[in-house]
Amino acid sequence: MSGWRRLLEEESEHQWLSFAVFTILVITGAVLIDWSNELSGVHQGGQMNADGIIYDSAGDAIMYQAESGMRISHNELDNSAQYATCLEQYKSYTFACTGQEGSILIIEEGSPDCEAEWCSLQIGEGITANHVSMNDFALLMIVQDGTSDSLAAMSILDSSPSPLVTEHEGNMHLDTMLATNDGWLVGGSWQAPANWLGSNPASPPMFELVLSVTWDGITVPSIEIIHMGDEGTIHGIFEVEDGFIATGTADTIKINADGATSMGISSYAAVGDNNDNVWLFGNIGSSTVAVISDDDVDVEKLPEPLKFVPTHVSCDDDGMISVHGINGDESPGAISIDSNARSSFTSLRGILDLGFILVSLMIMSIMAWNVTDAIRKGQVF
Repeated sequence: MSGWRRLLEEESEHQWLSFAVFTILVITGAVLIDWSNELSGVHQGGQMNADGIIYDSAGDAIMYQAESGMRISHNELDNSAQYATCLEQYKSYTFACTGQEGSILIIEEGSPDCEAEWCSLQIGEGITANHVSMNDFALLMIVQDGTSDSLAAMSILDSSPSPLVTEHEGNMHLDTMLATNDGWLVGGSWQAPANWLGSNPASPPMFELVLSVTWDGITVPSIEIIHMGDEGTIHGIFEVEDGFIATGTADTIKINADGATSMGISSYAAVGDNNDNVWLFGNIGSSTVAVISDDDVDVEKLPEPLKFVPTHVSCDDDGMISVHGINGDESPGAISIDSNARSSFTSLRGILDLGFILVSLMIMSIMAWNVTDAIRKGQVF
């Protein structure tokens, strides 16, 4: 102990050494704590490979913008699709909306004709599908209707379909669909008519919109408005353990049996991971990402601000999130995030937490040993 006492002795040359060591420890701890606040598992580059800007994906299919225009790749296939708008996968089916009137493309796993090549699926005359969503053998489509969108439904078992198209009031601009047990949830925006409440007639406002859609296979699809929000658009709908999350540019909505509830957070793009969490990303320059887990919203700090405008976000079977977009120079940009890393003990935050637990246990053990030793010796304390 005499050596330690000399190091700590007042006005000795060693006290400056101890002070320097203490200062280094404090600074190092502060740096580690700051680093631990950053989201773990973030890497440059995405998990999908395409020679251009990725706009959509479904299974092995990727829709991307190359120098020659929009293209769709699927395994070894790579086709030009100048007016493509969507990809969708449902069980063994992969659909592609190519902007062609009266048809969409389909690949069916196990089909002798449509497994290695895209096949044409007829959807009826005068129908151009922008988005599709399958539920059993029913196919719901967002279709062009003049300057707005409508919903059309058909069965893919019908060889000569005559889709049933909904009628609605006002202009709808629909962007996303999700199949549910009862039918579908559809999201987008409702555009107010010209001069609505004194708005600019040249650019009427658009408000976030979520619809519940059912179809009995006989009559036109039935729609019910379950949410009309602030100015903005719903860009994603995701199923979670106790309901659904609809993400929008103005707000995020929790939908369950009790109705629709605002969560008070906006986003530019979103994705659901394999743990029932929903990740919300901002526009170019955003330095954080929000993660919705149950009813909690955690805001995680990115290692560096987002350098591109997000165009597509996906999550693979291993929980790896890919965020793709457009850089300021119109080149493709991407980052990938391991969605499991933020709660892993191998992350910096996890290592610090584990270190804190071990040090605390060691201190408590030493205190308990000292108390036991004092009692054994009959000491008063």
